Amino acid sequence: MIRSLFTIALVGAAAVTFTSAAHADTEFTYDPPGELAPRSGTGRVDDNVYAPGIRFPMESGPAYANSQVWGHGGGSGPKGSSQCDEENFSYPWRDNYCESRSWDMPLCPSGTGHQGQDIRAATCEKDKHWVVAAEDGTITNVGSYSVYLTTPDGTRFDYLHMSNVAVKEGEDVKRGQRLGLVSNQFGGSATTVHLHFNIKQNVAGLGIVFVPTYLSLVESYKNLLNPPPPPEPDAGAVTTAPTREPERRRPADTTSIPIEEEAPPSADSGCASTPGSTPSGAVAFVVGALVAGAIRRRRRLPSDG
Repeated sequence: MIRSLFTIALVGAAAVTFTSAAHADTEFTYDPPGELAPRSGTGRVDDNVYAPGIRFPMESGPAYANSQVWGHGGGSGPKGSSQCDEENFSYPWRDNYCESRSWDMPLCPSGTGHQGQDIRAATCEKDKHWVVAAEDGTITNVGSYSVYLTTPDGTRFDYLHMSNVAVKEGEDVKRGQRLGLVSNQFGGSATTVHLHFNIKQNVAGLGIVFVPTYLSLVESYKNLLNPPPPPEPDAGAVTTAPTREPERRRPADTTSIPIEEEAPPSADSGCASTPGSTPSGAVAFVVGALVAGAIRRRRRLPSDG
């Protein structure tokens, strides 16, 4: 019996160890900003969060930020690899802003590069995972493979390669609203299944340019996985309508008419007497009975004389 219990305990401990190890492998981690895939160019080392507080642009996780071109299945990726290899769907994340491209990019060390960040959804399946609005704003462009969302402060979020686009140009959208599905649309041709995400802002001295997206996505992804608690109300602020205190009855003064209180209900009767009333018939009956009894007792007493 003791040996059986010891065996069960060992098996249970092993199961816990295995589960913990598996969970550790799926914990979100990310490489530093500007650290690109080997031989893919020179990244921008920038710790600034250019769009703090945005909603992560995919409806649900997990999601994986990494290079489409230099990753598995990409044009410059490992030979014989597939875009659906598990290496593309694992942590840590990797920045690919400023990756080698021919686009003019004044914030990139080389002056040219990739304009944003590539993000894979939870699986390699296309047309399955929803893309959502990062902020409230207006759809300012719907192209053959791109959707632009512009916010009131002028920030523009670009979503590329979606299918089943669910919005139209000029439409006002809300943060978290569905825009389309992660796919491989590329203006008549196909790319790998992913979302390309840009942030475009007005930068002092440069004008409106594509800014680093990586750390804004890191922050928003952390909030997707572990939503922050709602803010506590301000101690000095009134969060609900004030409760009206019952009006207190003022004591009568010597010149006012006394307030007649309502008589309490009769015990166990189920009803109450009318305030101020007297059951006169019952009183007369009791008085009469007492008088008659006294007379009878008086007649029975022996005479004193």
